[in-house]
Amino acid sequence: MDPKVSILNILIAYGALQAIFIAIILLKATNRSLFKTLFALLLIVEGITLVERLLVETEIILSVPHLLGISYPLSFTKPPLMFFMALAINQRDFKISKATFLHFIPFALMLFANLPFYTLDGVEKINMVRDFMEKVPSYTSFDFYFTLSFFLYIGLYIFLSIKKLNQFRSHSLNSPIVNWYRKLLLIYSVFLFLHLSYFVIQPLGNFNFDLINQGSMLAMAFIIQAIAFMLIDRSTLTSKTSVPDLGNLEQLKLDEKRILHALEEDKLYLNDELSLNTFSEKISLPTKYVSQIINHKFNSSFKRLINQYRINEAKKIIEASGEEKIKLIDVGFQSGFNNKVSFYRSFREFENLSPSEYLEKIKK
Repeated sequence: MDPKVSILNILIAYGALQAIFIAIILLKATNRSLFKTLFALLLIVEGITLVERLLVETEIILSVPHLLGISYPLSFTKPPLMFFMALAINQRDFKISKATFLHFIPFALMLFANLPFYTLDGVEKINMVRDFMEKVPSYTSFDFYFTLSFFLYIGLYIFLSIKKLNQFRSHSLNSPIVNWYRKLLLIYSVFLFLHLSYFVIQPLGNFNFDLINQGSMLAMAFIIQAIAFMLIDRSTLTSKTSVPDLGNLEQLKLDEKRILHALEEDKLYLNDELSLNTFSEKISLPTKYVSQIINHKFNSSFKRLINQYRINEAKKIIEASGEEKIKLIDVGFQSGFNNKVSFYRSFREFENLSPSEYLEKIKK
């Protein structure tokens, strides 16, 4: 039988090869982290899955029947890998330990359950897979609920992964890798939901399984394309980004409050000679740690954050002046600026107006 060739199959094959290619790049990266290693393993599993499904779709599998069944147990490794990736971001000291291997028990069980299938000859494997593909699931069959449990299994891990990432985002607004991975999981969730919806309604009537199967593979190929875009265009995966340590969230919250108190209550920004070093000394925290919190929590540099507080202070002084005449340069000095140029430049940066234009605006 001649292999079926179509543009869709070519795109799917390209996606599968690209998944393996990206995985190799991540594994060979000089700044390889645990997150990148786990992500590479996930891409390898997805690549193998796409290859096997494509071989079945194009009927090339008839020439290599012993490749059948390789991806099925491997699919049970995807949920824990996704979750471990979220943990690797969320906890700087996270490591793969003996306890984490408990998450791979479903994979081990499925591998053991499939051992009899692997001992079959090629013809028996093909016939068995054909029977499975042609069989319409029933709401009363065990296979239906077993497959449904897999959707719930992977859905639970995706939910826990997104929850971990949301926990991170509540303390770190400026983390491209976290925001990107969260977006990727949300897209994957939509793909999973559509696949689940089809599976649930399948017993109700005759549906074109080949079309659904191709659509499912194509969707995964496009997700891999999105990963490739981020890899090449923005270097999100290959760059080495600084990540705050969220291992002790309570301490981090206290330190964030200490920074906010120094800004909003003590108003340290009014000191026109304030620097990151002096600010850190005042609140008794390491300079690098303070810079990291400000960068991730406020999505800002220290200098820009201080200038933002100073501009807000200047606005309050201008608004409180009423009809009284004021010198704007004095407002700048009172707000913590030490020269007119930086005051006017910062005011325009945050308000898109000069101080004099802002004064005229509030007096109208």
